[in-house]
Amino acid sequence: MSRPPLVNVDALQHAISSKLSCLGETTPYAADANEPDPRYLGYGVRAPEMKRFLTSLKPDFAALDTEQKVNLATNLIASGYGEQKSVALALLEEVPEYFTPGRFDQLEDLVSGLHGWSKIDGVTKLFLPSILQRHEREMIELLSSWNTHGDRWLRRASVVLFTRKVAKSGLFKDVALRHCDVLIRDAEHLVQTGVGWCLRDLMRWHREEILPYVVDLRRMGVSSKITLYALRDIKGEERKAVLHQNL
Repeated sequence: MSRPPLVNVDALQHAISSKLSCLGETTPYAADANEPDPRYLGYGVRAPEMKRFLTSLKPDFAALDTEQKVNLATNLIASGYGEQKSVALALLEEVPEYFTPGRFDQLEDLVSGLHGWSKIDGVTKLFLPSILQRHEREMIELLSSWNTHGDRWLRRASVVLFTRKVAKSGLFKDVALRHCDVLIRDAEHLVQTGVGWCLRDLMRWHREEILPYVVDLRRMGVSSKITLYALRDIKGEERKAVLHQNL
């Protein structure tokens, strides 16, 4: 297969950032006002417009080879702008095979540069699970190191990865519970909600084991940000019974 023609990655990033800046100027939307990290910047582009813009970039993506995609994604993340990071995640989702264990340092640098819960949740939806599927043992080792990392976003990623389809698969329940257990006393709000989300999704498929675990957390006085989030799917009389148990 012939190599795609050389693309000026810097020029493409400039075009992307210029377009995003213009799109942000047309809306009064407060740019990611709920992202607390001061390093996280935003133009204010609304989600529907962002989706249309990503669709328009598909021909540009197709002209890039794997290394060009990774280089562009790296530059976009380094910009600090959430919308540029969204473009980066779309690029990375096309090349999970690039991130072999020998490149996990590079992977960690990219994830730690996201600086926001919305992008951490995005990178754990498709991209990181694809790498987990390819390199299970090594990826679990990496996630375990993130679980005790000083960076709150890596700690959140270490549990949020085990939500959605990963939780449904049932393959990583024990790992996910181990990671949750490490973080039940974490002081960071967005780490706590990540733990709660992980437990909620695990409970959908392993209720007999996870519900007593969450009840025990309540008895231990673990933050209600974790336990109430975990119990979101428990309704009616069952919820009343759980919430009114003696702590």
